[in-house]
Amino acid sequence: MRVSTQRRIALSLVPALLLACAQLPKEGTALTTDQRAEAQKTCVAQYTAAGAVGGALLGMLISGGNNRVQGALIGGAAGGALAYSIAWGKCLQLYSDVNSFPVADARQTATTIGYDPRQGNLVRIERFTVTPAQVAPGGTLNLAGSYYVMSPDGQRDVKVVETRTVHFYDPQERAWKELGSEESSVTAAQGTRRSDGRTGMPQEVAEGRYRITFKVAALGREDKASQEIVIRKS
Repeated sequence: MRVSTQRRIALSLVPALLLACAQLPKEGTALTTDQRAEAQKTCVAQYTAAGAVGGALLGMLISGGNNRVQGALIGGAAGGALAYSIAWGKCLQLYSDVNSFPVADARQTATTIGYDPRQGNLVRIERFTVTPAQVAPGGTLNLAGSYYVMSPDGQRDVKVVETRTVHFYDPQERAWKELGSEESSVTAAQGTRRSDGRTGMPQEVAEGRYRITFKVAALGREDKASQEIVIRKS
């Protein structure tokens, strides 16, 4: 089969995939439990279908020029549990509940950490944990983090972006592969914040090693912390 023919077949499948994507709720939409479950199914079906019907070529088309390795991974995982893991990463926001809130103002934080305005802008993650360290497919992970954002102008509110990213360890290539991420942003007072949440997953995800990375960005600075977990049937 010629490449041009493969491309035409792949492109003919894209409208169906876009239709599935269009049925998803807009980001930030409040969902009931039933609506969330339905959105999860729709999103996961979109990406597992991409792997099953299009192979590596369609995966590359969906991912775009800057993400062809991940796109090929989608295609190569056709019909397998890894396809569900990739779909989990792509649909992570629909599986996550996050609560971010202040725990200490700028003055209290400055006293605790010994902040000096001459240090300039600071963004620092103090703690990040993911529990349990081992979970069965379809289980729930608990995420807990704390961080502080400081600047010489401690009274100014700043935009803070929190990002959580899932990686899967590919034992064949001996490398971590990014599956997807979700982010939330808030305009908040400087100081110390907590960011706690729960993340579910499809029951069909592949067993293996995963890594959850928490990133905080503000004031032109960022900090990251990661923890590895294992997904395995008990």
